[in-house]
Amino acid sequence: MRIRTLIAFILLCGFSLQGFAQSKLIDSLKNRINTEKQDTTKVILEIAVCKAYNKRGDFLDALDYGIRALRRTKSLEVSTNSAILLSAKKSEAVAYINIGNAYSNQGNYAQAEIHYTKALHVKEELGDKRGIANANNNLGLVYWSQSNYPVALDYFLKSQSVFEEIGNKPGLALTYNNIGLLYMDEENNDSALSYFIKSLNIEQALNNKEGVDMGYNNIGIIYRNRKNYLGALDYYFKSLVIRKEANNPANIAITYTNIANAYNILATEPDSIKKHFIEVYYASNPHKPSLKDISSILRDSALILYTKGLEISKAAGDMGNIAESTEGIGLINNDRGNYKPAISYLMNAASIYKDINSRKSYYEVLKDISTSYEKLKQPDSALTYFKLAMAIHDSVFNEDKQKAIGREEVKYSYDKKQALQEAESKKQHALEEEQRKRQQLIIYAGTGGVLLLIAFLIFVAQRLRITNRQKNIIGEQKEKIDHAFAQLGDATKLLEERHKDLTDSIHYASRIQTALLTSEKYLSEYLPEYFIFFKPKDIVSGDFYWALHHKGKFYIACCDCTGHGVPGAFMSLLNITFLHQAVIEKGIVQPNEIFNNVRTNVVDALNPDNTDDTKDGMDATLCAIDFEKHLLMAACANNGLWIARKGELMEFKPDKMPIGISGGEAKPFTMHEINLQKGDCIYMFSDGYADQFGGPNGKKFKLAQLKELVLNISAKPMKEQKAILEKSLSDWKGGQMQIDDVCVIGIRI
Repeated sequence: MRIRTLIAFILLCGFSLQGFAQSKLIDSLKNRINTEKQDTTKVILEIAVCKAYNKRGDFLDALDYGIRALRRTKSLEVSTNSAILLSAKKSEAVAYINIGNAYSNQGNYAQAEIHYTKALHVKEELGDKRGIANANNNLGLVYWSQSNYPVALDYFLKSQSVFEEIGNKPGLALTYNNIGLLYMDEENNDSALSYFIKSLNIEQALNNKEGVDMGYNNIGIIYRNRKNYLGALDYYFKSLVIRKEANNPANIAITYTNIANAYNILATEPDSIKKHFIEVYYASNPHKPSLKDISSILRDSALILYTKGLEISKAAGDMGNIAESTEGIGLINNDRGNYKPAISYLMNAASIYKDINSRKSYYEVLKDISTSYEKLKQPDSALTYFKLAMAIHDSVFNEDKQKAIGREEVKYSYDKKQALQEAESKKQHALEEEQRKRQQLIIYAGTGGVLLLIAFLIFVAQRLRITNRQKNIIGEQKEKIDHAFAQLGDATKLLEERHKDLTDSIHYASRIQTALLTSEKYLSEYLPEYFIFFKPKDIVSGDFYWALHHKGKFYIACCDCTGHGVPGAFMSLLNITFLHQAVIEKGIVQPNEIFNNVRTNVVDALNPDNTDDTKDGMDATLCAIDFEKHLLMAACANNGLWIARKGELMEFKPDKMPIGISGGEAKPFTMHEINLQKGDCIYMFSDGYADQFGGPNGKKFKLAQLKELVLNISAKPMKEQKAILEKSLSDWKGGQMQIDDVCVIGIRI
């Protein structure tokens, strides 16, 4: 799927695709211009009219009012009033941008470049870094639209650098996406995917659905290019959901075509790939299609989607998607032996590709037409179209090669510039560090001199006291007592300061640990109803909870590290890191295998050759929930797992070994699989709740009593369950001290 430059311009410049009903607004703005007396206000109104004409597609009228506004700003720049001068400069830059937009929308990229460059110079003069970054992005898009990728990349990287400097997340996300699109056009899928993921992460954090939709769609294309069709379809369908919510027909048509492309290509893949597709795609369907039938089913589905996409694209006037849908229908007819209609569709697609100067697609379609004529036993026509394809092959190949070389040269130049800046920064840091050490040395020398002086004075005082011992014995005793009290006061003050420093450090560590725990906002996105009762014994905790949504599964763990307080907290940070690595970096799916991997990392990290009796690690329960399949996979290390269903409690026994160093044999952890039902309540817990001392006889709460309590409250709402658990523990504990960290997790399906 080719991504056209107009989409990026719309996002960057704030255009609206619903801007074709602007007549009333334009008339109103024109009337205000005629009645307005202040030139500074007239400029703003003329720019607004220019924007409105751009939205309506009247680019010549847009140019007229943009140039009017520009001329008026020039007349204002002779003013001696600083406020008017500043306003005129800002309006001048905006006028240049809107004139550039009008030229760009007409396809007059030379004039668009000139006016965007002038806008950039004004923004630099004003010191407007956000404006500088946007202007660089505009220039990048102009060069990209002309397939001048090296220069486009240079401007995008400049824009990226400024947005990073000022911390502008929306601008950075858009620039990452533009760079990804550029790399995708260059067929550099690895680099494109890297930038698309960066952009998507920011858009998700900003909750920008339009940006998230774009990220899903682009990542889907990369997965398709890599032949990961299941991954591509996953992202396409995510994109389709957002586009249907936004009711944007043109974008819906593009997504239909993308899904159809994936189906059509998949139909031609080897049986091993199609078999994997059936196993995953039809996993919950008892009537799975056979390998013999799947190609026909895929092509039928693709044909329906191509046809839908074609109808919508024709209404929207999207020539690129019209060509791609038409090409897809032609290819399906070709695969099914319907060569005459196939040739008709492919020729229509070729004509459009030629008109919109999509050279690679034009070349590919010409080859397909040649193949269709060959199968129709018309060798003369086949040869004609083959020669036509070959005539543009060399130019396309050489053009691609030069673009790739130019892109790498620009990237090298940018990396070199960044390296020089980093070296200069390190040099400055080294100078500052040297100056700091010099000042420190002066302080130490001064302090040493004072101490020597004090020692000398003490020596003199002692000699005087010896000489006058008999005369001044009472005074000496008083002086010694006063001195002792002074030392005691200093020691007390020092102890208080040390205690405060230690407490402040632990509180800071608590903030770090809290930041690493999964946020309520993240959990609420994936869990319909849940609670987490988390009560550390000290400021920091050895218990922790961890969650992650990855590749269609929601992972959640309740963990109890060796110790509590500061030692436990250190262990929790280590284990959070190992859980992330196992799932995200190593791609481990099953909870028991995740535990096996984390245990290996814990043993390696805590010195496997340690000969003492310490058994460091953690007890934990890890669940992987597939909400679509209603399937729960779990692993339990020393801590169990309960499911409350219709008034009964199912218990899944844990493996009697920790995740870490233990005295026994390190056996593989057991995998539990459970088919979930609606209304099931899943419970995970550490041992802190059951081990708490209290009650009338000062005994432990115990696991049996916790089971009974959980079963009795399982039908209640999750928030109420949490409140009952908190109150029950508080009532049981009474005046007793909390002996361990407490963590209980409940999830209703």
